[in-house]
Amino acid sequence: MEEKRKLKLILIAFILLLALGIVGYKFILNVSFIDALYMTVITISTVGFGEVGTTSHLSEIFSVIMIFLGVGIVGYAFTTIVAMFVEGRLGDLWKGKKMNKKISALKDHYIICGSGELADVIVAKFAHENLDFVVITDRERDLEDYSHENILVIEGHSTEEEILDQAGILKAKGLISALESEVDNIVTVLTARNLNKDIYIIANATSKSGSDKLMKVGANKTLSAIEISGKRMASLMIKPNIISFLDVVTRVGDVELDLEEVVVKKDSYLENKTLAQAQIPNKTGLIVLAIKDHASGEMLFNPPASYDFKLGDVLIVLGREDQVQKLRDLGDESL
Repeated sequence: MEEKRKLKLILIAFILLLALGIVGYKFILNVSFIDALYMTVITISTVGFGEVGTTSHLSEIFSVIMIFLGVGIVGYAFTTIVAMFVEGRLGDLWKGKKMNKKISALKDHYIICGSGELADVIVAKFAHENLDFVVITDRERDLEDYSHENILVIEGHSTEEEILDQAGILKAKGLISALESEVDNIVTVLTARNLNKDIYIIANATSKSGSDKLMKVGANKTLSAIEISGKRMASLMIKPNIISFLDVVTRVGDVELDLEEVVVKKDSYLENKTLAQAQIPNKTGLIVLAIKDHASGEMLFNPPASYDFKLGDVLIVLGREDQVQKLRDLGDESL
């Protein structure tokens, strides 16, 4: 952040000033290192204790230069720190250190790269699902908003290896590149893939040719927000009743229904049962829309009641959050 850079600049200026004073007094006054340090400190602090060594016009001119430099640097440091304190930015720096510790402790998390409305929608969804994720953005406004909402955020460009490393790319489970520039999306995907061969990457394609380019550099999936919006608007005009039906299916009054994935785990309630025996609609109220067969990778829509669940099968269900959680809890129960 800008505050951190200012504090680093102040620290570097003090170190350079001390080094300049020590070297200058050591050779001008022909004194020891300790005496040169002593002269430097009393000069820039304008304390006025007794001088050491034999003074000369050269040493006096050097002292005047050191006093002006010292007063300037001290004045800048004082005003900067007071401004940070009054505006509460010192607290933000401390918060940033705590945030970096939390990010370094993450594992199997997600990284969201981007700023603007598209990234905001993605971040809101991930936060709602209580998932572990880190946002990478270079917008000051987003940094402040996310940090105040206790969302882990890193300032920088996701096109840089150092920033992706800071976000924990080597331990991350997935990455979404939702940048506004197609070139930045391509570079981000390429850099992320080079750093982590196994991470699952989804990227936003801003043009028709962008999707192919993103896939070539390492994206697993690409989506075009413009294309999706355009198709939905066209369908709403051409087939309004179908779109209205889909809206009703996914929203009942104030209760929102979601499509969710539930995995069949070892020694769970679902293992080695048929769809009919599991009685998922009766026990949870969920609708089973499809099952992805773990062995073949085939997606079975409207699966038959005789389907036998196997380890690793994925159920695609429609329902409320509490119903989905009930199925997950049921799936985790031992026989």
